[in-house]
Amino acid sequence: MDFATRFADRVSLVIPIATGVRSTVLTKAMNFEQICAIQDDSNFRDGDYYDHAPPNSGLTLARMISHKTFVSLPLMESRARKEIVQPNDRINGYKLKHQVESYLLHQGRKFVKRFDANSYLRIAAAWSAFDLPKQQGRSLERILSRCTHQTWLLFSILSDVCFYPDEQLEIADALKANGIDYQHIRVDSEKGHDSFLIEPNLYCPYISFKLDSVYSLRKRSLPHGYDI
Repeated sequence: MDFATRFADRVSLVIPIATGVRSTVLTKAMNFEQICAIQDDSNFRDGDYYDHAPPNSGLTLARMISHKTFVSLPLMESRARKEIVQPNDRINGYKLKHQVESYLLHQGRKFVKRFDANSYLRIAAAWSAFDLPKQQGRSLERILSRCTHQTWLLFSILSDVCFYPDEQLEIADALKANGIDYQHIRVDSEKGHDSFLIEPNLYCPYISFKLDSVYSLRKRSLPHGYDI
């Protein structure tokens, strides 16, 4: 969205999926918790841990904090309906008491095998700092006033607690106020924010149709011999 509005003349189709124009207070709070979890790990060493043991405990906790916003609570409960798996270290003596605890711990420890703590911190900081109107120094309606030639396909996920549907409604209202061609799809899924990753059948038909219609129209308007 930032690129599409800063360089509007270079963009004809914008497809924001379950997002917003700024980080919310809840996002800032949860990202701060994750940053603290990583940096308070004794193995973090101010980020210079590559020749030592990595801050896996902190990164595990950070992932556990964030994971509950990526999936809906019913989905988390259904995935956790298995036996409790207790790691040998017992988390400083704590014995797991519920399948949800086992599920979250498993997700956190699986995550550290494929992600770097410093990278995670940079992403969390960038996410917390994002504020499209503030960074461009104007209201969302004014930002979108230069995008009247564009087509937007906007997705909301009704069970999303990472980017609530109200955040997409703000975008839709600003698009409508500027007379911009847009379609707002409300995805009725119980899988939360991760729906767009694990249920492509709910998104691909709309995206394919919009790509075909927008770029077929553009191609017909190009001079002979040109292509997209």
